Amino acid sequence: MSEEIKNTEEAVPEQAKAESTGSGETKSEAVGSKRRTRAPKQTPEEALREVLEARAELEAEQEDDEEGSEGKKKRRRHHHHHHHHHSKRRHRRRKIKKRIKRILLTIGLFVLIAAVAIGASIYAMYKQGKVELTAKTYNITAPDDVDVGNNGKYVIYNGERYTFNNNNINILFLGIDKKNSMTDSSGATKRNLSDVIAVCSINPKSGEISIINVPRDIMTDVSVYSSEGGYVGREKMQIAAAYSYGDGAHSSCVNSKEAVSRLFYNVPITIYISLNLDGVQDINDSVGGVDVVSPETIGSFVKGESYHLEGINAKYFVELRAMDRADANLLRNERQKVYMNAFLKKFITATKKDISVPVDLFNASAPYSCTNLNADKVTYLATEFIVNRTMSFNYHSVPVDVTQSGNHAENYVKEKEFYEMFLSVFYTKEGESSKTKTTAAPEATEIRE
Repeated sequence: MSEEIKNTEEAVPEQAKAESTGSGETKSEAVGSKRRTRAPKQTPEEALREVLEARAELEAEQEDDEEGSEGKKKRRRHHHHHHHHHSKRRHRRRKIKKRIKRILLTIGLFVLIAAVAIGASIYAMYKQGKVELTAKTYNITAPDDVDVGNNGKYVIYNGERYTFNNNNINILFLGIDKKNSMTDSSGATKRNLSDVIAVCSINPKSGEISIINVPRDIMTDVSVYSSEGGYVGREKMQIAAAYSYGDGAHSSCVNSKEAVSRLFYNVPITIYISLNLDGVQDINDSVGGVDVVSPETIGSFVKGESYHLEGINAKYFVELRAMDRADANLLRNERQKVYMNAFLKKFITATKKDISVPVDLFNASAPYSCTNLNADKVTYLATEFIVNRTMSFNYHSVPVDVTQSGNHAENYVKEKEFYEMFLSVFYTKEGESSKTKTTAAPEATEIRE
């Protein structure tokens, strides 16, 4: 399960430093203070309460002056007494003002210490997250007619040389439907299928984020395990079933990650995030809901109509699928793309205003999710790719041919189209800067924040 953020405690300077002669006392007062008993340390709340009390005293003094203004002539007849009375009052006001100044300086010190502690904590998380996300090895393969060099560091395709973007951060997203099921080759019923599969590849140089939908019905090699957890071998089946061979948590995610990585020519995927689709409504509502236009008519949603999704309707929008047509999942993928686009826009806007939003969302999703992400990685991703730069989003889908086999659909990858899309995301053509390259992939759309 996801790791909760740990509070980082920083060493706090001694209170004596905060109460030195820099607190606003005169030299004579500072010397005299050595003979006085030191006041006990205050919390920020206690200090603030003292400020309010001192201000009340000061206001009371001012009100007394205003009430006495009407007896001005009378005070002139008693000038000596009046002068002595006001000298004491001025002295008392000076003491109150000095006390307020000292307390405000103490509160300011508390705020400064807290800011330094939080800043140091976030920076440490940022640095550690960067190390964990970018340290990786690879051995990229390719179709048979493509020349591969140095474990896939470069390839020659159609006479052009491409270099692997080895700094890309690749993340696998899985949406798990615990109600759906399928029957494997042995006749066993498999549950916990990954109805939503997407690879998110982040290019640190260009700020480009490519989200690649992987249709759940793609037929590919999946590692099969016995009910006792023993490895049986690999079988060709729907990629959605990979998640069902595991513990329903981390080992299921790892098996899915390996299946998707093999489909993507062994591209390294460092992060996985699985989400029980029952949690969609809570996560959706945590950003105040999202606005969408439905791309199809299904359930209560009408093609071309606008909707503000909250609660259970958000779950229905991403989960509903017509069961009477082979391309039903591809149509659902279009709705999921529309939803993801709307959600990301709201999420990014909120994060630019408050850097803690991704961590809060990360923790809020914990009851519904399984991931190898931690607070360090979340902090790095949020800081580097949301706060510090302008990002662009490109949406793709693995191109497939759709067939119907018995009572279930089977999708087969169109390898030439897929490989060209793969190159556009994970490689850079020689002579073309990764910051200026264009994405030549079908179904790609772009959004800039």
